[in-house]
Amino acid sequence: MSHIVLTGCTGTAGAGVLAHCINSSTIAKISVLSRRPVKQAEGKDKVQVLIHKDFNSYPHSLLSKLEGASSCVWALGISTSQVNASEYRVITYDYALAAAEAFASLSPAFNFVYISGAKLITAKGEAEASLLALRSEHPGLRIWNVRPAFIDETQSPLREGPSVLTKWLADRVAPAFRALWPNGVTPTGPLAEVLVRCAEETAAKEDVVAQLGGKGVAIEQGATLGVVIENEGIRRLAGL
Repeated sequence: MSHIVLTGCTGTAGAGVLAHCINSSTIAKISVLSRRPVKQAEGKDKVQVLIHKDFNSYPHSLLSKLEGASSCVWALGISTSQVNASEYRVITYDYALAAAEAFASLSPAFNFVYISGAKLITAKGEAEASLLALRSEHPGLRIWNVRPAFIDETQSPLREGPSVLTKWLADRVAPAFRALWPNGVTPTGPLAEVLVRCAEETAAKEDVVAQLGGKGVAIEQGATLGVVIENEGIRRLAGL
């Protein structure tokens, strides 16, 4: 039974991961870091929502509440259209690196699953590279860079507060993507399944290669596990 840390749980991918974790019989505890309350977590005994305002800082008082956690799915993110370039880099790069470094001490072997993107914007690509580089400083840190393309939430909408316009656009764009570019689409449910599978993986590097290796999955060099999963790999592992 595992203890998992989640971020971005009011967004598309993060809400799907939270739903999967709540329904999982192998996850005993879920610690959600959020700037505000998370409706989906209300009334769920195994979920603790920790209101956290500064994702660049992880004081002992917070880390003590995460004691025993062995993984994190980092779904915190934002669109480039919502913030300027410097703010985007802080959210996409700085926050993820600060969390990975802080969480590495929570467990002898810690899986950090970073939700990146199929179209690598500079900050995401740099974040992926820097996360992989952290393995040399933290030998127990296992990095998973996951690159979904179009995340289709229309069949199981869970995120909080999408505007009427956003929902209207999604309801029209998603069917077109499914018809014209099916291999570039990943529904939230199967995506969450793969992300949590990565988070719960405890096998040695050579066994991970044997179990997950194939199209769309690259195992990085180094003694400690580092994995890059493209959208093709996500779909393959999800059985799509």
